[in-house]
Amino acid sequence: MRCLVSILFILSLLAGLSSCRRTVAPAPLDVPVEAEDSLAADTMPAESPELREMEASMNLDRDFDDFMYAFVRSPRLQRERVHYPLPVVSADTLQDSLVRYLDCAGEFGFMMGEFYTLLFSHPSQMEDAKSADEETVSVERINLHEMQIRSFNFERRHGKWMLVGLEDRGVGQSDCGEFLDFYASFSTDSLFQSRHLARRLRFSMLDPEDDNIYIEGTITSQQWLSFCPDVPSGIISNVRYGQTFLPHHMVLQKCGFANGLQETFTFDKKGGRWLLTSYEN
Repeated sequence: MRCLVSILFILSLLAGLSSCRRTVAPAPLDVPVEAEDSLAADTMPAESPELREMEASMNLDRDFDDFMYAFVRSPRLQRERVHYPLPVVSADTLQDSLVRYLDCAGEFGFMMGEFYTLLFSHPSQMEDAKSADEETVSVERINLHEMQIRSFNFERRHGKWMLVGLEDRGVGQSDCGEFLDFYASFSTDSLFQSRHLARRLRFSMLDPEDDNIYIEGTITSQQWLSFCPDVPSGIISNVRYGQTFLPHHMVLQKCGFANGLQETFTFDKKGGRWLLTSYEN
């Protein structure tokens, strides 16, 4: 159910919005620079002069997002910022092991796409997520095909962010496992998706004719299926800054690196069923 939507189609969709109103768009948010959904890269590109210049101009260890953006692209940082031997905890086998070399190019390929995803349960978590006070952050690679999660655990040690451990577990062992189990089908099965849409789905997006104006309203499930935005699937990411998850409300954010992309999919569990209740672009 992937498709590209032309400007003319978007305009026709907006014309059909129910309860439509226009509001001035807020200033763009600073979004973290993290991971991706469907991956292509098997190898890490060579560190460029531009990246070295960016590293020199940024305080990488103050903001985790800045550090992570540089880390996944810099072989030098990968050599310097992995604390070997690296402990690996397997929740499935209850066995621990030590890794003396990590293929960062392969492990962090999912971070090299055009966008990454984040999971939240409350808007306040989005606002607090990038606190410079965080001392531990975990980056999760969520494989919705194999229903497995690998967590890359980072700590700020002596003022520097370091990769200090890995943890492997099944999706069912995650505190948002029930939602991820639902989302694995929602993101790949168009019939399943059509059955898990709110009857009146809240919709908000920038006016194609004026990017300072938001157009807000509600659309029907049929309009959503015609619109068909690109729903992240396959391998998605999550960055845990300390957020916790509610059993009945989840927010998935799709954030671009340098293209200004930010889409928000909100899901609510009603009557025992997860439904997509709002979309914001």
